[in-house]
Amino acid sequence: MKKTLLLATMFVATVCNAQVILWDGEDKEVGTDGGFWNRADPTVVDDNGNKCLKLTLKANPGGWDQEHHNAALPVGDANFKGLRRVTFRMKMAEKHNVMVQLEGKDGAYNAKRICWYDTPNEWQVMVYEYAVGPENEKITDTGSNVLAIWPFEETNQGEGQTIYIDDIKVEGPMVNDMGVRTLADNSLTGDVVVTGTIGKGTYQNTWDGDWHPETYDDFALLAAKLAADAKTLDVSNAAVWEADWDVIKAKCPNIEIRTSTESGISTLLKDLQKKQTADGQIYNLAGQRMGSQPVKGIYIQNGKKVLR
Repeated sequence: MKKTLLLATMFVATVCNAQVILWDGEDKEVGTDGGFWNRADPTVVDDNGNKCLKLTLKANPGGWDQEHHNAALPVGDANFKGLRRVTFRMKMAEKHNVMVQLEGKDGAYNAKRICWYDTPNEWQVMVYEYAVGPENEKITDTGSNVLAIWPFEETNQGEGQTIYIDDIKVEGPMVNDMGVRTLADNSLTGDVVVTGTIGKGTYQNTWDGDWHPETYDDFALLAAKLAADAKTLDVSNAAVWEADWDVIKAKCPNIEIRTSTESGISTLLKDLQKKQTADGQIYNLAGQRMGSQPVKGIYIQNGKKVLR
């Protein structure tokens, strides 16, 4: 498959001010399986002060009673319908397609997505969009069972390799801890407080053998849900990148957009300092590594906030 470069126990997801967290190593004990199924020898380890999941990939002979070539996390009642964008951080030695498979309860569906890992031996944020693509209409609010991560798709190519995974999230804008996508158009009136993540970007994904350039735009999504007479939009406690408020201001010309409380930035900075070492790389406030020198905005470099 060719690619064009652009850019065990039941687990209960938690909601914080940045996203729905499916898994974060910081609250797990080193040496345990971290709540993953017993595939690829899942082990929580300390990686330069950051607790994450280490996998040692094994052959996949088939059969549920045998070792598999993936990491499988029970996700309980995580809300995929309201947010739909799954992200996690990964580090491994080779460039390769990385597949995720969302398995429904009682085998109801097995929605697959594939994207490209291209930063060998460095942490990279992987993005998978479930708002589009095959079987997205089958994804219900709380009908998921397992998120399986296949670092080398359904092959044995990476047998014996060590893979690291961390910060598995379902992200997007939220109001009252509900994914904005589930709300009716024009339903947000008065003073609206948004948490979660708000951004826009383009990435490549595949599910049918071809690579599809996909675009997500949380600002346009918010605009659709806001009533024209909404008074304020408070996003000070949300993670915001590639800010583009024009579409919202066009619909709500009198709205006040509140973006600048230091507490919101400080919370994100504290989290990023735990997750990133002094590697010289530049990250946005969502923790995503910037592929090139950014132009303007607030970024994180070597665990510190930088204004460019």
